[in-house]
Amino acid sequence: MDYVIGVDCGGTNTTAIAYQLSGQPIKTVVTGPANLMVDDLRALNNVRNAVQNLLAKIDGTCQAVTVGIAGLRAYPFVERFRQQINVPVPQVNLMNDAQLAQIAKLHGQAGLVTIAGTGSVVIGTNGKRQFSAGGWGHLLGDEGSGYQLSRLAVQQLTAETDAGTLSPFSKDLLTHLKLNSVFELIDHFYQWDKGHVAKLAPFVLDQAAKGDPHANTMVETATTGLAATILQARRKGRWTATDTVNLAFTGSVLEKNTFYREHLIQALAKSGLPFNYLPVTPEISNAIAAVYAYQA
Repeated sequence: MDYVIGVDCGGTNTTAIAYQLSGQPIKTVVTGPANLMVDDLRALNNVRNAVQNLLAKIDGTCQAVTVGIAGLRAYPFVERFRQQINVPVPQVNLMNDAQLAQIAKLHGQAGLVTIAGTGSVVIGTNGKRQFSAGGWGHLLGDEGSGYQLSRLAVQQLTAETDAGTLSPFSKDLLTHLKLNSVFELIDHFYQWDKGHVAKLAPFVLDQAAKGDPHANTMVETATTGLAATILQARRKGRWTATDTVNLAFTGSVLEKNTFYREHLIQALAKSGLPFNYLPVTPEISNAIAAVYAYQA
């Protein structure tokens, strides 16, 4: 039996899945985190162990391994990393984790993938062109991300504190965090990493779904900014105004919240440009990209 292996590397764990060439999963192995810019030796060991584990347990011939890993663009030793994976497979492909998601969500076809979790970025492909928009980090961009929604919530509280009157939204935010004052929150805020800050996003979206006007304004701000990034990526893809462009959503904010996705789609509808919105499939690992990459 011929098969391929896809490896989806993340900050928490690395998921390696062997697939038949038809796309049917055979076996999965999960190891530790892998990010080249955090700890490249640890990343190498976790990727190599996952792939070797699968090779040892499956009867057949592995035709290709595709690894999606964060930090690849800035990593100066890509070829060395590829060689040190050291597995008896004819083809070992390395790509960044966003590209892996793009191939997986678009099934190897042309289109755009919008990723919105802690941060945000839009990546796309059209023919031989590969491009992106956004993705400049929480200090310079990340429109429509969990971090932006969370920051807007804290800014609402600080603005109301200066004005001298707290809205129900701000009072509920403090209650949600089990804090007594804005000063406690700010003390925590400047100590939290961006991932921890972004955990406030579900609270904002829940309040917006319940009709809170402040939360709805935050959602409008976030989705308007993210829609603008998507449209910028569409322009980079050189599609015409009449072309229907495949658009996939991934990342925790978009995958877990129908309310937010619907508002983003409404923001995009204002452009009048046609999109084909692909089904959200969080249950399907991005490792499936290995199948589409091999078939390309």
